[in-house]
This record gives sequence, structure tokens and C-alpha cells, in this order.
Amino acid sequence: MKKLLIVSNGHGEDWIAARVGSELLRLDPSLHVEAFPLVGVGKHFSAAGIRVAGPRQALPSGGFTMHAPDLLFRDLRAGLLRLTAKQVGWLRAAKPAAVFTVGDFYAQAHSSLVRAPRSVLQPLISAHHFVGRRGGRKLLRYFMEDFRGAERRLLRAAGRVYARDERTATWLRDHGVDSAVFLGNPMMDGLTAAPLFEPGRGPLGEAPIVALLPGSRAHAEASSAIMAEALTRLGSAHGLVAWTGRLPPPVLPGWQRQPGPTADILAVDTAEGGRHVLWWVHRRFAAILRTARAVLATAGTATEQAVGLGLPAVVFPVPPLFTGPYLDNQVRLLGRGLLPVPAQPSKIAHKLRLALNDPERRRAAREAGLERMGTPGGSTAIALDLLHWLTSLSPDRDATRYAAYST
Repeated sequence: MKKLLIVSNGHGEDWIAARVGSELLRLDPSLHVEAFPLVGVGKHFSAAGIRVAGPRQALPSGGFTMHAPDLLFRDLRAGLLRLTAKQVGWLRAAKPAAVFTVGDFYAQAHSSLVRAPRSVLQPLISAHHFVGRRGGRKLLRYFMEDFRGAERRLLRAAGRVYARDERTATWLRDHGVDSAVFLGNPMMDGLTAAPLFEPGRGPLGEAPIVALLPGSRAHAEASSAIMAEALTRLGSAHGLVAWTGRLPPPVLPGWQRQPGPTADILAVDTAEGGRHVLWWVHRRFAAILRTARAVLATAGTATEQAVGLGLPAVVFPVPPLFTGPYLDNQVRLLGRGLLPVPAQPSKIAHKLRLALNDPERRRAAREAGLERMGTPGGSTAIALDLLHWLTSLSPDRDATRYAAYST
């Protein structure tokens, strides 16, 4: 049985890789797919039923090691160098038939240690990042905002390169990466869901519904508190919090908590006699986005998905993880889909009113979402192309077996 090794480096990258891996197994259940997450413990792979292998460890930065010196020092104290040495040794000894890398230069450099044909999905860098960039790049972010020469050499050596949008695929081909293509963005898959509540009906009434996306990292609790304070600056509002923990954080001052009415709604917090409500929702991310009219966000992949669905997103920094430079990079990536603002509840509330009520802002967000994120179907298209690539590496595999899935 031929083995495909998936190498990824980050929470969002794991999610993307798991979706493509799941599609690979759906299209060809005889494949042996194994995942090696360089960051974290690989929970998205485990949830998708994909075997996780290799040395791994959850570090304090949650994958943001190079975003700030303090985060780098924390990870070093927690054993980053020891973990990296183990991972390098494991990769050198690995013997898969092929490698599928999902991530940036760091992941690609690691996967190049495996003596096997390699394909790459680069979901982080876009040619849109290059527009409007001012000043030089900080040393720690050297590989985060551009395709440096070292990464381009790795990409040229890959058998397949999947870019996150058409503009980026064209840029890569113009710079010598002949195999670069855009087949869709897997981030836009799996977002079909019925709304949690029908707008204007049910328990929410006529109040505007806002999705709160604090992210899955350590800043989520602080971020959600700022978001809740911003909501109280509106006349009335309901916030649907996409909470990744098993329990919601402690109730905020001035709010009252009741148990959630269903297993997916962990708790319901109210303030000012019910004029403001926070619904702490677990495992219903797609439904949250389909219910909301606008977004407050301090997340990575989740913010991109929200904008991809045409929702205007108000974003603000929460150091040390969700920093100003990271936010600037995200704004260049998603264009007018984002409304950046300082982390001050009154200013967040002002931008949120625009996101909820300004027709021009909402139209711009819809256009940006379609241009920057594309439409669903990328996971299947990439998986099918990977299967054809694997067939070309293994003549014993029947290339015609995938024809029924071609479009």
C-alpha cells in the first residue's frame, strides 16, 4: 500500500490539510494517508480520522513562534530546539511514497528532508500581500509576507504547487514556479449550514446578530471580553461567540449567565435586561457565519472564511499573538473585507455599526470575499489533482479510476 505523508505547520494549515486529506480518502479509500503536524498535536487530523505520526508538542505560542521575540523566547524555554531536532530526525528517516506539504517556507524546508516526491499547498502568502506594503520586513517575519528566493527554489522542485488564489498562481509562474496553479481555496469548503436562528425570528428578535471570532489561541478570552464590551455600546445586539473550548470563560462583570438550551450552546449571557446577549456556541462555526450579519474577529483562518462568505469583519490587535504587523498583513490579504480598528470598545462599536448598516461597506466586503477567497470546491479539486499526480508516480495505479470525479 502506497503511503502519502502530509506535513503541515499551524492550526489553520492543519484544518486545510485535514479537509484535503479527507477528500483524498473519500476519492480513494485504498490510500494510506498519514499526517505529521509540525505545530501542535494535530487535533484536526484526528477529528478527520487521519492517523497522526511523528514527535509533536503544544508550545506556548500556539504556532506564532516567529511573530514576536517574546513568543520565540517562550517556545525556546519550552523545548522548541529539542522538538525541532526530533522532528528533523523523524523526517529524515520517513519513507513515504510522496509528501504533500501544507504551509509556508518552514513546512516546505522540513518536508524537503524526506526523500520522496513532494507537492505543496501554500495557503498563507498571496500576491495581494505585496500591494500597499510599506517599509521593510522585520527579521522575524522575513518569510511570512513574501516568497523569498529560498522558498521559490523549494517550490520549483515540487511536482505540484497549489496557490491560494489566481493572482498568486500567476505571480509564481512569472517567477519560475511553472507548476503553480489555482484550483480553489479549501478554506471555503465545509461552510454550508442552516442558520442557528432565523433572523428576525426566534429568541433573537429584531436585534442585529454579530459573529464573534476570538480565535483558538491564548488571547481568545481577552479578545472576547473586548468584543462583549463593544457590543454593549450598540443599542441592542446579539453576539454568537464561536468558542473552541469545552467551557466558556468566566462570566464578565455586568453580565448574567444561564445554561445553554442545547448541547452546542454552552451558555447564554445577558446584560442590560436582555438588550445584549452573548451565545457561547461550540462546534457550529458554519451555522454562526450563516446567521450573522457582520463579524468581530481576532482570528486567522476563521476571519478569512467569514470574509469569503461576504461578511464585513471588524478586526483589532490583541498582542502578543494577534499583533499589529499580523493584522496589517491580514488587511492587505483581505482588502475591503476588513475594517481594522484599535482595541478600544467605543471605536470597535463605531466600525461595527458601519459593517452592519452601510450598504457600500457591505457590498465591498462581498466583492472582496469573492475575489480574495473564491468559491467552494477547492478541497475536491486539489485532492483529485493529487491523485492524478500520485498515479503518475506509480504506474501500477489506474489513472482512469478518478475520471468520474473530473469536471
